[in-house]
Amino acid sequence: MIPIPSLPFFLSVLDIVLLSVVALSFSIYRLFRVPPHLQHIPTVPLLPLLKSYLSGECEEQRVKRLVLPFAREKQTHVVLLYCLGDWMVQVLEPTIGKEMLENPAVRKQPQPDGMLLWRLTGRNNVFMSDGEMWKRQSRIMRDALRQATPVDVFTTLARTTFSLIGDGGRVRWSDYTNRYTLDAVGTTVIGYDFEALAKPDGNFVRRYHDVMSAIANPAYVAIPSLERWLPRWSVRTMIDNFVDDFCKILQEKREKPGNDVITYMFQTPGMTEVEYRDNSIVTFIGGHDTTAGALASTVYFLARFPEIQAKLREEVLSVLGDDDPRTDHYANTPHLNAVIREAMRYNTPTNVTVPRIADVPVQVGEYMIPAGTAMALNMCAAHHNETVWRAPAVFNPERFLKDVEAESVSNWVSFGRGPRRCPAKNFSLYEQRVLISMLLREYRWTLPDDSPHRDFLKNGFSAFALSLPDNVEIDFVRIMPNPTFTPL
Repeated sequence: MIPIPSLPFFLSVLDIVLLSVVALSFSIYRLFRVPPHLQHIPTVPLLPLLKSYLSGECEEQRVKRLVLPFAREKQTHVVLLYCLGDWMVQVLEPTIGKEMLENPAVRKQPQPDGMLLWRLTGRNNVFMSDGEMWKRQSRIMRDALRQATPVDVFTTLARTTFSLIGDGGRVRWSDYTNRYTLDAVGTTVIGYDFEALAKPDGNFVRRYHDVMSAIANPAYVAIPSLERWLPRWSVRTMIDNFVDDFCKILQEKREKPGNDVITYMFQTPGMTEVEYRDNSIVTFIGGHDTTAGALASTVYFLARFPEIQAKLREEVLSVLGDDDPRTDHYANTPHLNAVIREAMRYNTPTNVTVPRIADVPVQVGEYMIPAGTAMALNMCAAHHNETVWRAPAVFNPERFLKDVEAESVSNWVSFGRGPRRCPAKNFSLYEQRVLISMLLREYRWTLPDDSPHRDFLKNGFSAFALSLPDNVEIDFVRIMPNPTFTPL
């Protein structure tokens, strides 16, 4: 005969279940509650944010749909929101952001060990380091990038791109920009030919995209502590193997130096082996994806606005003619420079700065931010802030022409602000100028009628909070050679 459990037994089981539920509820409450010392800062509602994160909504759309409307309602340029598993103060206005970033008491926030993004990039690089380490690395990186602006390499890669497009037709342009920038960074920065244009399904390129896709799980990006509770061992192994193979490329570079940024870094004392590795990897990633997104955005807007495209083509033909691009050409292309800036304003390649922190309370806008609080400039929000820009939802390159008030230039923060702005700014801008100007000489292009981007540009999800246009297809038509110009 099976004994029947006594009533106290059932009560004890119920007690355990109840205690477990209470403990779990308390843990969730502690995880998501607004700390008392931050409750004076306008707080973006939590549930819509969590829903946005878990759905994989990109940062740019979340900012426009949730953050900026909330800030307008509260009439504030400083908000508190849940981000990367913590409560973070975000600045939505460029001037206040510049003051925060340049405050000597503010430093980079150390990032949590569990997040696999940092397992890939490391923390000992110019983007994550601070203090004396940053000063050393910044000097070496800037000197290396100033050695030369490889316009000739960009020109060669542009011609390779055109050979693949041929006489035109429908092209998934966002894929081409990804491959073009990967080869540009590989050849000029790493000193290694990834052959992304020639072999889009090559082993290294495919593995890189597999790693980035694996890292970008929306749940793990929104709640990094999931890596402790439900570790993704297979993804960790994938990252480690990729980093090991990247280090083999760096070792080859040591043995066979060339005319590239990494060779210059190796030949300049001042970094440890770990710093060399981390800076090489983060430069490879940062110098590739962000510019690819910017190039995809610019060509998209020129497809949507053919009158701007036609005006820009006239300028390019009058300045470049049929010559190979040179750096001095682009001092005389104000409309091209304005279009690139406006595309990067409208669809900011990097949406949020690396979080900062201070050991003492700091004033940010009208709020005193307690010590130990994560802070960042939301560059996307700063570029779409209606108190800063006239009609920010309108694509209008005219706002960046020299006869327009200077506030447009001072409020443009696509490469960050202050001494910590992106060291590869000029590299990226020339890379874009060369490809866009040469493209204008070779092709006319339009947006397909059935494009999912017909009404607005849609970005894919990014673990780095980048704006990466997703599957942008463009219809290209090769321009018949003009008898006054020699064909390329």
